[in-house]
Amino acid sequence: MTDEEECIHYLLSRFPGFSPHWEEHHASWGDEPNGLMLALAAFGHYAAEAIERGDTTELVAIAEATDRLVDWPSDHVQTATLYGFLEGLTNRCLGEPSRLPFQRLARYLGPSAIAACRDLDDQWGTQTPGV
Repeated sequence: MTDEEECIHYLLSRFPGFSPHWEEHHASWGDEPNGLMLALAAFGHYAAEAIERGDTTELVAIAEATDRLVDWPSDHVQTATLYGFLEGLTNRCLGEPSRLPFQRLARYLGPSAIAACRDLDDQWGTQTPGV
């Protein structure tokens, strides 16, 4: 199994609610290769919905998964997590802070994920709430 396949398998096994997002993403690309970054952007859509709902159990699980992905042994997975998942999610939350308060998730993130969010803020000149 490739790092990309292992990463997606991990997310689908941990988050049954992500499956419809994954299926929609996968169907829109068909057999065309689309890369892990775009797949993790679909996970970002799922995470944004969880932030909006404010389900603590789900947010804790997403934070744990984020920590694992940020520290994944593969640089490819780490980069896709940073720019495909975290950058898209934080930008979405910054654009709609009352509907998608990132701090709902940030309070459960570990040090590596927080550091990754801070790096994104430094790159973009933003200040993501909770980071």
